[in-house]
Amino acid sequence: MARQRKIPFGYEIRGGLIQPHPQEADAVRYIFGQYLAGASLLAIAEDMTRQGIRYHQHTAEWNKNMVKRILENAKYTGADGYPRLVSNGDFTAAQGQRAERNTYAPLPVEIRPIQAKTVCGLCGGKLTRGARSHGRVHWKCQNPDCGQSTSLGDEVLAQLVTGRLRELAQAPHLITAPEPQRGGLDMDTVRLQNELTLAFNRGDENPGYIKTLALAAAAQRYNQLPDPTPAHDLEQIRARLEYGPADTEVLAALLAVAVRAVRLAPDKTVELELVNGKIITEKEESA
Repeated sequence: MARQRKIPFGYEIRGGLIQPHPQEADAVRYIFGQYLAGASLLAIAEDMTRQGIRYHQHTAEWNKNMVKRILENAKYTGADGYPRLVSNGDFTAAQGQRAERNTYAPLPVEIRPIQAKTVCGLCGGKLTRGARSHGRVHWKCQNPDCGQSTSLGDEVLAQLVTGRLRELAQAPHLITAPEPQRGGLDMDTVRLQNELTLAFNRGDENPGYIKTLALAAAAQRYNQLPDPTPAHDLEQIRARLEYGPADTEVLAALLAVAVRAVRLAPDKTVELELVNGKIITEKEESA
C-alpha cells in the first residue's frame, strides 16, 4: 500500500535513514529522461498514471504539477543530504528546458485580423494560436474530432496571407459579393401580415392600432432585405485597385471585407475563402 507522503517522492525511510525507494527512484529518473527527450508535463503525468505508480496515497491520478515539482526538486541531485537520483547535468538541463518552453511569443498587431479568421484547412474548425512551446507559435484545431496542429511562425503566416491577398488584388473580377439569399418570409413577418389583414377585414379596429401593425410589418420586411453595405465596400475596393497596385491599406481592407476565412492546413498551405465562396490557393502561383 502506498504510504502517506512525508519525504519527497523517490525516497523512503529505511533503517532510520533516507534511502531511495526502488520503484519511485526509477520513476524519478524516468521522468527526467522523458522530459529531456521532449515529452510534455501532461504526457508524462498520463504515462505515470498508466503505470500505476502513486504520487500520493489517496489518488492514483497524476497531474502536470506533480511532474513539475519533481523536475524542480534539487534534492534529487544529492542536495540536503538526500541520496542522488539524477546527475547535476540532467537537472540543470531540465531547468533550462523549463525556461525555454515557458518562453511566450506575444501576439503581433498585424496577426490579430488574421487570427480572427483563421480556420482549419481540413475540417473548417476554429484554430487557436499557442506560443508556449519553446517560444514557437502553433495553431491547433478546436474541433475535437480533428485536433490538427500546425507549427507556423507569425511572420511566415503574415507573408503567406499577404501573398494570397496580392493574388486576389491582381484578379479584381473575383472580388464580388455573395449572391443574395432569397428565402421566404419568416414566421414573425407572416404573423404580423396576417394580423394586419384580419384587422382590415374586420373593419372596426382602431386606426391607431392598424397603423402600428402596418409599421411593424413594414419594418419586419425591411429587416429581411439584403444588406447592400458589403457589396458597396467591395465595389470601393475594386475601384481603388484600378488606380494602381495594392498598398498595405487596400490589402487590409481586402482581408476585412472580401475574405470569410483564412484556411491553414497541417502542411502549412494557406488558402483564402472569399465571402462569395471562391478560394484563393497557392496553386494559382503556378497556374
